[in-house]
Amino acid sequence: MRQALLAVLLMVVMVLSACSNNSAPASHEEVQEKVQSFYNEMTKFDQMGKSSLDAFNTTLTSFSSGKATDKELEKAIDQFQDTASDIADEVKDVKISKSLPENIQKLLKDSMIAFKSAYSIKEQASKSAASPDVTADEFKDMNQQADVAMLYGISKLNEARVAAGLIEKGSAAEETLSGTDTSTAADTQANTDTTDKNTKSGSGTSVTDVK
Repeated sequence: MRQALLAVLLMVVMVLSACSNNSAPASHEEVQEKVQSFYNEMTKFDQMGKSSLDAFNTTLTSFSSGKATDKELEKAIDQFQDTASDIADEVKDVKISKSLPENIQKLLKDSMIAFKSAYSIKEQASKSAASPDVTADEFKDMNQQADVAMLYGISKLNEARVAAGLIEKGSAAEETLSGTDTSTAADTQANTDTTDKNTKSGSGTSVTDVK
């Protein structure tokens, strides 16, 4: 009798567990809404990051031409590091609904991991901008790694948008995030390398802006 009661109790627990772990599948409209919401969040972070980078690069350029002091550069670096770190943490906390189809869930998770990695690398790159122990080539490599991670995140996010029916595969919308071109720092690097105008603090080694 006792064994029978235990068996029944076990079955009840398993049923309740299954019910709590399995969300009802989202409708087509709900899938689109949830994917668009995720896209909007990533766009917000992208805009925050670009605004912070613009401020950082402006100060770095001013410093290299003697128009900004060491303290001003240090302040700009600290502000960018804080922003990059905050974004990486906020990206990690974005929720992905379990009611979404598994393929879309995976695409959004891959995208989120890539974006978090990109901002973490950008944070490290900003630290190296004022370090005499990091060469210009190492600085450039970090920026390129961040761009690769960012572009991978964008590609996975756009795959999810295609799967949800928000955009068509091969459309111009696949190439952008927050309305801007996703050209990599490697492309920009080819132009900025020739100007050679930004200098790392205390090292005399020329580097380009963080992208």
